[in-house]
Amino acid sequence: MRKKKKKNNKVHLHVVIDAELYSKVKELASKVYDCHRGALSYAVEEALELWLAAHANAHRVNPRLPLRERYNAVIECIELEQGYIPYTIHQSVFEKCIMNTFNVKDPRTVYGWLHRFYQAGLIKPLTVEKIYKPSDWARNKIIEIVAKKL
Repeated sequence: MRKKKKKNNKVHLHVVIDAELYSKVKELASKVYDCHRGALSYAVEEALELWLAAHANAHRVNPRLPLRERYNAVIECIELEQGYIPYTIHQSVFEKCIMNTFNVKDPRTVYGWLHRFYQAGLIKPLTVEKIYKPSDWARNKIIEIVAKKL
């Protein structure tokens, strides 16, 4: 696509479209805008503005929750399940609450969340001396809950 700057803040744009579509749009544009010269440009500008308006809002992504808010949601799940917030908990219960809270099924994703919480100082493994990577959580059995829910 080559663009040339023109007067009055316009650009010259080269595009390739289907010949049949071109004929239909050119004919209709001249009727809608009641002119032959420049009608296609008006139609293309209007179409691009509509496309931009439709897609500008559709592709916004909701921001992710901060790690502490996600941790609090997991702790709330544990509190609902256990009736209280324990100091130590079996890792399988913690994993189950991560799965339910974040709607995930893959154990690698669950280990990733455990590792993020561990790196943030929110939990500690009790049956494995040191955790270096998310997959090391597979060897652990008991978790100490260091941070309480805010």
